[in-house]
Amino acid sequence: MKLPLIAAGLALVFAATAGFFVATATNAATPTRTVTINVATGPRGPAGPAGPPGARGPRGEPGPAGAKGDTGPAGPRGAQGPPGPAGPPGGGGLSCPKGYSPGDLVINHPTGQATIFTCLKDA
Repeated sequence: MKLPLIAAGLALVFAATAGFFVATATNAATPTRTVTINVATGPRGPAGPAGPPGARGPRGEPGPAGAKGDTGPAGPRGAQGPPGPAGPPGGGGLSCPKGYSPGDLVINHPTGQATIFTCLKDA
């Protein structure tokens, strides 16, 4: 009776140890920020009644349109500048689209907490 429980416990310890070594051996990116969201734990209540409409404000006067000027000629090409400083180290293989950066998303829910490393929209 105790032997299957001991075997299961040892298997769990070995799996956790292997997961730890795999996680530390990868070249993971460092999150630039952390975002936390809380998942509601109770049922949603009924919707309240709609409020009265607010008073409409006065319409503003449109401004006059300005005259569009002519496009000027292109200037001469300048000399190439010196190279810039080296950038920060890469994201460890995670490539976020423009307007997003790598970070931790923490989700709080009734049975605990989950953290996901993902691309987060920049504020």
